Amino acid sequence: MDRNSIIGLVLIGVILVVFNLFFLPDAPKKDPNAPQQTVVADSTHAETGPAEAQVLKPVADSNTTAELQAAFGVFAPFAAGEQKTFTLENDLIRVTFSNQGGRVSQVELKEYKTSDSLPLVLFYPEDSRYSYQYSTGNRSVETGNLFFQAQVEGNKIRFLLPFSEGKFLEHNYTVQDGSYLVNHEVRLAGMEEVLAGNIDYTRLNWSLTSPRQERDVKDERAKSDIYYKYQNDSPDYLNITKSDNESLKNTVKWVSFKQKFFSTTLIATEAFESAEVAGGPYRSDNKVADFKAEMILPLEHKKEESFSFQFYFGPNHYRTLAAMDLGLEKQVPLGWGIFGWVNKYIVIQVFNWLDSFHLGYGLIIFLLTIVIKLILMPFTYRSYLSTAKMRVLKPEIDEMKAKYEKDPQKQQAEQMKLFQKAGVNPLGGCLPLLLQLPILIALFNFFPASIELRQQAFLWADDLSTYDSIWTFGHVPLINTIYGDHVSLFTILMTVSTLVYTRLNNQISGVTGQMKVLSYIMPLMFLGIMNNYSAALSYYYFLANMITFGQQWIIRRFVDDDAIHRKIQENKKKPVKKSRFQAKLEELSKTAQQRQQGGKK
Repeated sequence: MDRNSIIGLVLIGVILVVFNLFFLPDAPKKDPNAPQQTVVADSTHAETGPAEAQVLKPVADSNTTAELQAAFGVFAPFAAGEQKTFTLENDLIRVTFSNQGGRVSQVELKEYKTSDSLPLVLFYPEDSRYSYQYSTGNRSVETGNLFFQAQVEGNKIRFLLPFSEGKFLEHNYTVQDGSYLVNHEVRLAGMEEVLAGNIDYTRLNWSLTSPRQERDVKDERAKSDIYYKYQNDSPDYLNITKSDNESLKNTVKWVSFKQKFFSTTLIATEAFESAEVAGGPYRSDNKVADFKAEMILPLEHKKEESFSFQFYFGPNHYRTLAAMDLGLEKQVPLGWGIFGWVNKYIVIQVFNWLDSFHLGYGLIIFLLTIVIKLILMPFTYRSYLSTAKMRVLKPEIDEMKAKYEKDPQKQQAEQMKLFQKAGVNPLGGCLPLLLQLPILIALFNFFPASIELRQQAFLWADDLSTYDSIWTFGHVPLINTIYGDHVSLFTILMTVSTLVYTRLNNQISGVTGQMKVLSYIMPLMFLGIMNNYSAALSYYYFLANMITFGQQWIIRRFVDDDAIHRKIQENKKKPVKKSRFQAKLEELSKTAQQRQQGGKK
């Protein structure tokens, strides 16, 4: 920049300073006796998303009344007013209502805190919307733009739009004692003369943006969904990991905006005729996801008619939701098929029984692990015994491999004969492990979904429902993708114990070659996966490994390889009775051998 440009900029600055000091008019002084400025809802505001704030403007001049009449018709008297809030609460929830829209504007759960130890609020006024859309004449008006009269009586609040004697629109809410439920009723009286007779429905527009509640916002975002239930069907859900929407054409019983551990649910006493649901992740560190639903309710244009609902503002606690007998407990991801059954009928029952003794959750998980390992003990014993039999037969199997090295089919046939004579099932060690698999996978779903573990500390972990971290080193591009930005000690303990367990198993079974290498690679792969999972899950797997070491030590004291060898030799002398499985394997082996010989000819 040259000297002339600098001088010019300095002169401009001097002129602006002088003008501001000497020529701008003084701001008008506020009259303390003047009435408060009235605000008017803009009924033509554009929708920018599922949780936009209401657009308000001050009353500008005497033409406002005419403008309101043109925009709102018979609803014009309620389009201007002062926004006020009211609070109802019980021992579990604190619900804030707004007279603008006659709606629930904020909900706080008293028994819970955010990961930052702040009050846990499900949604805030500026990030939520709940509005009924009515048609009158050639215009459509939303209750979210109207100011209701309010009356509070105990645990009830009544919002009213009185048109004239016997003509009114009313929103009623009741907070139930000791419950996460809020009853909601909409009453229309004499409105058949006000609303357009050719429109036989009203549209309910409901949306919110959920604030961040947990430490790991990515995990919280990944586990936010929109659940819904048709009147005569099982619950289903819309995965909103990526923005998506769905049209629900049948009658809908309830719609739920589910976060990881909490949900906001609207339940119809009868049912919604249909609904449109949509949602998507919110790209912000302090907000999680956008939720939106539009429900259709029938209008019969009677002298009096009403709609009744219930809101559920609360935790995704399995027993609490199941007690409502509406299928809401399906929001707790326990796993599909047999894995869900194991959690529902075994794991949850044992966990709740242990929880009834008011023990620490670290101890509860320890006792739960012992109970499960005792249940699986017969399978563990049979697996070890089968492995021991295969280990005793290994010298003979190796001899056969060397003898029939150039004839794999003959080698397999001779091995099957050996197994039949010895009375050994080659899959005997695998089947018991497969029977244990449903429990292992069930627990993989159970621990991360258990709200009981949320913010429960144990040893160095301050929250068993999410990962434990003894060192957070921050974002490192490649490492962050594969491993994460922290070190979980429970995951390291689980991995080390799994490697030791694998080494012992390899020694017992005598596995060699590629299978031996693969057996060590799998635990290392899980090191990266489990590093970002629930600390309770890694802690359980670590305990399970340690208890298994103890079980194997005990079993080895009762299993004598020499006795097994003598028993096998005795079995060889007895007549062979083939099982169906063995007969089928032998038949397949002979068929393959004949094809091979035919090909050589």
